[in-house]
Amino acid sequence: MFTFQHIGTARHRDDDYNMTPNILLSLTHTNQMLNQQPPTKKIKHFSSTSLVNAIPIEIWRDEICTKVGYCDRSNGNATCTEFNDTFENYNQKFLKKRAIHVPQDVPTIDKAMELVAKLQMDPTEKDPLRIVLEKGVHEIVGNYVNVTCSHITFVGKGKDQTTIRGGFEVNDKQNVKFEGLTVTNSNSRGGYGLHLQGSETSVDVLKCAVEECGGTGMNVINGANVTATQCEIMENGGEGVYCAGANTKARLNDCKMHHNRCYGLEAYGHAVVDLHGTKTDIHSNKSYGISAYTRAKVNIHLPSQHNTSHDNVGEDRHQNWGGSIANINADGTFTHIVVVDNDDDWTSEEEPESDADDWSDSELNYYAE
Repeated sequence: MFTFQHIGTARHRDDDYNMTPNILLSLTHTNQMLNQQPPTKKIKHFSSTSLVNAIPIEIWRDEICTKVGYCDRSNGNATCTEFNDTFENYNQKFLKKRAIHVPQDVPTIDKAMELVAKLQMDPTEKDPLRIVLEKGVHEIVGNYVNVTCSHITFVGKGKDQTTIRGGFEVNDKQNVKFEGLTVTNSNSRGGYGLHLQGSETSVDVLKCAVEECGGTGMNVINGANVTATQCEIMENGGEGVYCAGANTKARLNDCKMHHNRCYGLEAYGHAVVDLHGTKTDIHSNKSYGISAYTRAKVNIHLPSQHNTSHDNVGEDRHQNWGGSIANINADGTFTHIVVVDNDDDWTSEEEPESDADDWSDSELNYYAE
């Protein structure tokens, strides 16, 4: 059976490596964990290599590593040779997991993204990375966290269990996923929940809620592509979902958009939005339910009798400047088309002259703010 000799402050060779008792180990828990291991040589000194190597990975992860702080270790600041060697071994095992647990491995989502960069984890399509977010509220430092790599999934324990306070920015990153969490960014100026932009951006959002943001809940611009399934976008200070720009596409499956301060869903500037699923429900928004402007299209892949948009303060379906809202059968035929322009004398010459491909972020975000 293992025994553990607590020595308070450890001195290694000529180096001072001072660690408080609670940083060294949680003694009761440590002895319990060590006593569960197969019998080996009795450990007498903390500085011995045999002791360092004998400590189970669970102890390094749950006791020592969480107290020292993973990002500090990744900088290589430890002065003890055995600690450096063990941290390197831990790093390698950690990298093989292809998952970062918050707060077990690092305390915040921001630190998780820093760690991805420091360890050069470089996720790929065949070898993606997961950021696992435990139950509770996770605070983002500042307004947003920038997703700096492709092929990464942020997964919570369910939208009623895991909440993110702050927003996510994805710019020209592929295969980014959000699953089972709630995003809320209460910043009153431009407080988006999900800000997705760039022609290389592809994002999947599954069983998430985006709510009570200061601005638009989900902002999709400049050619980004997003698929959202069984999501709820509600009570945001701007639109629920805003899509703008040529080649910008959104597919919304069984999503609900309600009680937003502006539109439930807006398509603008040649963007295309496809609505699928009988549970699609757009209601009780303070302005229009669905709006389409400037050659944008909203295609509703549901029967015309489906009550897709209803009980909004403004029109349930509103279009202008050549935008279109249509119900489409499975065979591609149109069963119901709304063709209403506010100005009976509207002509194509009255459409804004700017090419959607060249619009700046501020122009595309004008209505979303």
